[in-house]
Amino acid sequence: MNGSEEGVLLWIRHAPHSTVHLGEAIRLATMGTALGVPFRLLFLGDGVRALLRGTEAYRLGPPIDKLLTDVVTAESPALVHRRSLEARGLSADDLAPRVPVELVDDGGAAEWLERSHRVVPF
Repeated sequence: MNGSEEGVLLWIRHAPHSTVHLGEAIRLATMGTALGVPFRLLFLGDGVRALLRGTEAYRLGPPIDKLLTDVVTAESPALVHRRSLEARGLSADDLAPRVPVELVDDGGAAEWLERSHRVVPF
């Protein structure tokens, strides 16, 4: 596997409340996307809570689905770690309905981490 084939992966692992991690990740992805840099967002651990229905990124205001419209598309869905959802008693049905997601298992998450040109943890 070529380590530079997939652009930049933002690894979102912190809960969205009371920190700026999610907002900073969205800002970075939005700016990079506008400049033509391919970004993917991988939500692991408490980061999966960022995609729950009605979640607002700390101090950004709008719901998560509105913030991600320029970054997450049907062709480039948010990657969501299935086991992280399940460990928190959640499922894909609990996520914001207008955010395209692709559920990944442990191997899928590891594959994205490996094949991305850069990984930026939040």
